[in-house]
Amino acid sequence: MQLSAVDVIIIISHPILGSIVAYLLFKQWTSLKKIRIGTIDSEHLTRIRHQHQNNGRLLGSLVGATILLAIAVEAYRGMVLDVPLSGLISLHGWLGIILFMGAIGMRRTGTRISKEIQVGKDVGEQKRNHSKLGGAMMLLLVIIVFLGFLRLLQVLG
Repeated sequence: MQLSAVDVIIIISHPILGSIVAYLLFKQWTSLKKIRIGTIDSEHLTRIRHQHQNNGRLLGSLVGATILLAIAVEAYRGMVLDVPLSGLISLHGWLGIILFMGAIGMRRTGTRISKEIQVGKDVGEQKRNHSKLGGAMMLLLVIIVFLGFLRLLQVLG
């Protein structure tokens, strides 16, 4: 089947948004890792933490939007291009949903950490758990991006 330019643009919209979100997730993950490497004054540290918190609030929504776009693209492929909707059920898709749930969990723990810091509680253990979950999510993200690349080759091929 020959794809039109519009079809290709619609099909690659999910991988493009997914790549942007993957980059933002990676940037978010590394944003506080830099602090451990060098000495940073407290004002700069505060700005980095606020930026990390603001981005963290946004990322769960972006992951959710990426998933919704993927579903819309698959629906388009099914309705307009007469491709079976079996593409909705894939390891790539299920892992994306797990990543979304992880992003929501990260947002919740990050919000809890921020609130407890404001009242002066010790949050060392929570920060370590938050960081470990972030590391696990990065591993999951690498797998999702790889599977997504393979899926894109399959769809466009």
